[in-house]
Amino acid sequence: MQKLKILVEKHLHQSKEKIRKEWKKPLKNSDAEIWFYHKYRWGIFKDEIAFIFEEDKVIDIALTEYIFWIEYKNFFYYKGENPEYKVMNLL
Repeated sequence: MQKLKILVEKHLHQSKEKIRKEWKKPLKNSDAEIWFYHKYRWGIFKDEIAFIFEEDKVIDIALTEYIFWIEYKNFFYYKGENPEYKVMNLL
């Protein structure tokens, strides 16, 4: 949850240009409204970060944690829902 909180504090309402400067080119499965990025840790952990845009500004952020390439947890920040954080345990 702390990782998502940091992402929200740093990137919420940022422009696509600022996201691209810090995170570089989004993954191939990205499109105009959602950009995906991977962050690897110690070879067995992977975080997938999704920035969701509206009018070229970040409005929502999702973080998915993987262990051994298996989806483990999803964290969401959705402005349209109060705004609030949500956690989904998958294992």
